[in-house]
Amino acid sequence: MSGIGADILGVIAVAVGAFAVLYAGMHAARKAGLSPPPWLLTAGIGLSMVSYSVWNDYAWFDRARAALPEGAQVLVVGRASQVWAPWTYLAPVEVRFAALDPGQITDAADGTRSAPIMLVERRGQTVIVPQDFDCSGARIRPARGDWMPAGDDAAFATVCPAGGSNG
Repeated sequence: MSGIGADILGVIAVAVGAFAVLYAGMHAARKAGLSPPPWLLTAGIGLSMVSYSVWNDYAWFDRARAALPEGAQVLVVGRASQVWAPWTYLAPVEVRFAALDPGQITDAADGTRSAPIMLVERRGQTVIVPQDFDCSGARIRPARGDWMPAGDDAAFATVCPAGGSNG
């Protein structure tokens, strides 16, 4: 399971766990003669759910990057602010990235190179897009596209480290 379903399941699991811990703690406090306020249980569960959700959003990128094949390089990262999470306006959260596994780069007979670019999205499917690189001509060709100048393309810099020579 991935995406929003896993997020919801995680929040529910945290809520159940927080309920168990807080209920036991409040019961122990009552046995000890203390009188914890009744709203403490509800507030504690809500705070634990929000805390987990914030942690999960900010930790996603590190977990996704760790799941990449060994040696894979992150090319670009997309960050966004979300209306339902106002704190992301202060610290935008990573929601997507592009990565490349240098071990998957292949050389073609015509002197070009090809590499699959992994497009990973926070709550979406990972898409692998093949891309061609003309290192000597400083050009790139996306899948089913036409050749275009590479410019400052991060994938081109990884596939063609010398910038102007194949291999």
